[in-house]
Amino acid sequence: MTAAVVLTPVSTPLAGPVAGPLADHVLVVSLAGALDYTNAELLRTDVEGVLGEGHSELVLDLSGLDFCDSTGIRILLSVRKLLQERDGAVTLAGMNARLARIFRITGLINAFTVAPGLAEAVDAVAARSTPR
Repeated sequence: MTAAVVLTPVSTPLAGPVAGPLADHVLVVSLAGALDYTNAELLRTDVEGVLGEGHSELVLDLSGLDFCDSTGIRILLSVRKLLQERDGAVTLAGMNARLARIFRITGLINAFTVAPGLAEAVDAVAARSTPR
């Protein structure tokens, strides 16, 4: 049996890895364990609980996520919609090979910005957030 997913805020407006002007609207959250039908709805509730009023960008560090079923993927899409309603987006970082394959096969890879690691994800958000 796999462990339930654990959501850990990695950044707040006062702490890294996001600094400078991005810190006010970007939240980085790390997921660990298994995201499945037993706990996926709780993830959405937890994300809503840690999102501040000014957060329009969410980086999900999935490097500690061991398993994700279709219910978990549905919740990731639900969280994506929540951020889109704030004129923002969700960036996924550190996706394991199995999950990346599922996202490629289903075409969901195009629904999110996907980065190999946390640093690259934060850079992608910074590039997207920079005024042109």
